[in-house]
Amino acid sequence: MRLPMLRRIFPLLAAQALLAPLLLAQSMETEPVPRQVAAPPSDIESGLLRLPAPAAGAVRSRAALFELQWFPDGAGAWRASVDLPVKRGPLSLAVQAHGAGAMPVALQVAGRGGLLVQEGALRSDQVLAAELGGEEVQRWDLRHVEGGPAQVIVRFASVQVPPRARLVVRDAHGLTAAAHVDSHELVVGRPFGLVAQVERNHSGVGTAPAAPVVDSAWAELSGPAGTLRLPLADDGLSGDGAAGDGRFGVRLPVGLGGDYAARVALAGSSDGDRFLRTTRVTFTVDEPTVALTGDVSTQVLGARQLRLDLDALMLGETRRLMVSAEVWARDEAGAPRPMTWLSRIGSPRADAHHAGHWDLSLWLDAGWFSNTGLRPPLELRNVRIQDPDHLGVLTQVEALPVPTGPLPPLAGRGRVAPESLFGPTANASAPPTVTTAAPMDPVLPTPGLVLSHGYCAVGNPFPTGDFSQPLFVFSDTSQNRSHDQFARRMANQASGFTSFGVVGHSQGGNAALHLLTYYQSPLDRAQGPRRIQSVGTPFQGTPLASLGFFACGVNNNLTTSGGPVWLAGIPSWARAEVHYRTTQEGGFFACQIFTALLLANPEDGTTERSRGQLPGAQNEGHASGWCHTTLMADPPQCQDGGRNAVMDSLAAR
Repeated sequence: MRLPMLRRIFPLLAAQALLAPLLLAQSMETEPVPRQVAAPPSDIESGLLRLPAPAAGAVRSRAALFELQWFPDGAGAWRASVDLPVKRGPLSLAVQAHGAGAMPVALQVAGRGGLLVQEGALRSDQVLAAELGGEEVQRWDLRHVEGGPAQVIVRFASVQVPPRARLVVRDAHGLTAAAHVDSHELVVGRPFGLVAQVERNHSGVGTAPAAPVVDSAWAELSGPAGTLRLPLADDGLSGDGAAGDGRFGVRLPVGLGGDYAARVALAGSSDGDRFLRTTRVTFTVDEPTVALTGDVSTQVLGARQLRLDLDALMLGETRRLMVSAEVWARDEAGAPRPMTWLSRIGSPRADAHHAGHWDLSLWLDAGWFSNTGLRPPLELRNVRIQDPDHLGVLTQVEALPVPTGPLPPLAGRGRVAPESLFGPTANASAPPTVTTAAPMDPVLPTPGLVLSHGYCAVGNPFPTGDFSQPLFVFSDTSQNRSHDQFARRMANQASGFTSFGVVGHSQGGNAALHLLTYYQSPLDRAQGPRRIQSVGTPFQGTPLASLGFFACGVNNNLTTSGGPVWLAGIPSWARAEVHYRTTQEGGFFACQIFTALLLANPEDGTTERSRGQLPGAQNEGHASGWCHTTLMADPPQCQDGGRNAVMDSLAAR
């Protein structure tokens, strides 16, 4: 009996092996089907899916960071200088630019010059990877300076205009600058402001005022119309909290629109010594796009689906939107209780009965009535409409009543399996006009594994020999993509597989999680222990995304403000599918000698360990001796053959 069975199976396996490359080469160009995302009421009760306070996304810096301004210094020579106070004790400074290794750097403190040529001054040099700009870094570390007014002078010999150059200086002050925009709803015409303070040991915006006394605070705001210098005040009238509380703020001009960067500087005294700390906040101000009228209508679609249509007016061109809302109902005592959280990315639908009106639709599965025991009337709470790319809130409403009407026939008719209500295999919660699995031709099972690079990468960071075939290497090199754009490209490129798991580096991990959450794809059908695995993924963002250190530009999803906002749309069931790992340098030298002066240890040169955490996911450990990418002090984290072997053996396919 066994031999005939093998004779039938071997030809099938051979045909599958031959067809797999062809299927991968014929990736679909169509968009993946949006999922009706649903989450259990516990995700509402825990606050997991609530937008974080804006202050939680503050960009922090432990140093003073400057864009050098070059001036002619004789024939074929240029000079840039920076003045700042430094504290007595150890001092580090670094210059980053193309050609930085050949730039003479000089330091004087309190009138004493030549400090970089004296005994004890240690120089380090490094060339950065392409995704970090491919620039050079020249760093100096001094065990001790006396402190006082300091000047750093950088020279460049060339008849050409010098390249863009940055200087970072970190002294012995244990101080951090923190700044944030005070609203998630950044829309032209709506008020918002910039808030900043100096902290001790990352105490956090919102805590008791730090001991340092700030006597000068300002911001240089750069955008489409140029650069504007704005003073920050601690007067209780500038969005800064109470007067004299150590927080400084400024209300930004109402007419702003487009992409902006604000360099914030805070100067003052601490323990009798002067200090200067700077940080940088980036944000996007969108045009008015959509307004909710407050009306909600319902329609029963099938035995289990109730469509909730939010009535809206489109204030500009119709575009894809992310719609999210909590659904509340009543218990037996008539008290309001959370039933589920719904979210969906898609385009508005023209209202056939009201000209000029549009419906933003969510689909409620009737199984939620059965499993929670709750009953109408329904209410939508914490309704928010966001741009799916930059994630800014376009409009939000605290509560919208849902009119009483017919319910699906199966509402309250016995409990249903939770996995049918939410999760990667949920079918009942999908809109009835689509299927959860698009038919594939041929229908030969082709499970595989997808390897994904991250933001702005120049190629695949994983050695393909460490992983088993069939394998697909996602490629979208040297690009700046939102998580949503990244996820959709991943689905399209790997659509030749009937099922696949993902091993992602850096933003590749974010994109895989976004794909699992918001779209139907072969990732849903992966079988095995670990559907998504990631290394070095900045789930909670990285300060470098705002500080301007990525070669492909600012990415709103990767900032310390955008990361937590994105996570506020990822339910617990999706997080639980992720197995992640973090790393750090393994010795005396930092992974990236420039950014180490800005990031909080431990870190891998790009991502701080604290911000590489994904609450609700599976933390597979933290390793020393591995850096984020190439050309850092230790080998790239994706080159760890032992770790790769484990990920390969446990990967779902």
